[in-house]
Amino acid sequence: MVKPLRDGDEVLQWYFQELFNSTEVRLVPATRALWEDAAEIRAGLNLRTPDALHAATSIQERCTLFVTNDGAFRRVVGLPVVVLDELKV
Repeated sequence: MVKPLRDGDEVLQWYFQELFNSTEVRLVPATRALWEDAAEIRAGLNLRTPDALHAATSIQERCTLFVTNDGAFRRVVGLPVVVLDELKV
């Protein structure tokens, strides 16, 4: 949502808010355990902190699929990754 805020794009901001408020998206708290898991992932795989947090959250919440364009996430044990660029349409 950073870019729509920077650009003053109120329409795109509205779409983000709709996404965040939908029943399809569940926001979870960033607990101490989550930060510790993310630190282990970051230390072991040299992922950036936001990426490690996304991976740790997905594992902790037992997500069935992690969709990304970054193949580096495949190195995270226990994370079911699909890389969009590799899908054949």
